[in-house]
Amino acid sequence: MLLETKGVILEVAAPVLLMIAVGAFLRRIRLLNDDFILISSRFVFKVAMPTLLFLGMLSNNLSGLISLDFALYFASSIVLTFLFAWFLAVRLDLPSMQRGVFVQIAFRGNCGIFSLALVVNMFGQEGVAIGGIMAGLSILLFNVLAEVILTRYSKGHLHLVSLLKSLVKNPLILAIVLGTVANLMGLKLPLFVLKTAHLVGNLSLPLALICIGGALVTSGWALPKRFPIALACKVIISPALFTLVAFFLGFSQKELLFLFVFLAAPTAASAYVTAVAKGDDGKSTANAIATSTVFSSVVIVVCIPMIIAMTGG
Repeated sequence: MLLETKGVILEVAAPVLLMIAVGAFLRRIRLLNDDFILISSRFVFKVAMPTLLFLGMLSNNLSGLISLDFALYFASSIVLTFLFAWFLAVRLDLPSMQRGVFVQIAFRGNCGIFSLALVVNMFGQEGVAIGGIMAGLSILLFNVLAEVILTRYSKGHLHLVSLLKSLVKNPLILAIVLGTVANLMGLKLPLFVLKTAHLVGNLSLPLALICIGGALVTSGWALPKRFPIALACKVIISPALFTLVAFFLGFSQKELLFLFVFLAAPTAASAYVTAVAKGDDGKSTANAIATSTVFSSVVIVVCIPMIIAMTGG
């Protein structure tokens, strides 16, 4: 189904950006505080978003939902972005303490919330299912690659067992796996359970976007000298390059839109947690998350209509 440019701007991108703006406004007038943002973000990550993803995997026909070629291309795009960012960090001769942070900023995106919010608005339940698969794949790669780069430039050691445990315990990955298994088993939930689950799941996107907006108000914007290059790699270079290559490889309009929205996602909030845990530059990571959220929003709103026009929308 081809999408119309006007519809994407008014019905898809605008509501997402307005919800972020509402969150920023509510935090500015102190109707929200840091405790609310922290607790709500945990609720979204551990309860609401997993519920939404579980229902998406349960209720959709998974046969042919996402092609192997597209999944492999998406995964390859993440890995190549990671390697390019690492190359840049070395070539720019950044201090060792900043290299891991630089690479994280350049490749690790907020796919599980920000990108998912956009594709759900764009494609409905199909967006939940396909977006859930892509979110699960990206979360897996982000965690593994971030552990590699941060360990490389810290005094720690790579602990594969701890890494695997963190992946297994990730609520989003668990929800996708359990939803897929339930779908394959033909599980039928009682109607009242489904309605309750939908109410909980539907809280995830507006609440997450409000929290993102609220967090922007209290974030700083100052970045080390070379870090804007990492931001450009994250929200412009990588998504534009790999989406263009995907276009010439013959991927469909829908696949191009999913690809761009997920690759152009702002730097993930989890990048801050892992950076601090490894003793790296947490403040720069936090500032990059805020800055990339603003730029990513603008880039996506501008470029999605261009992709639709390029593919005959």
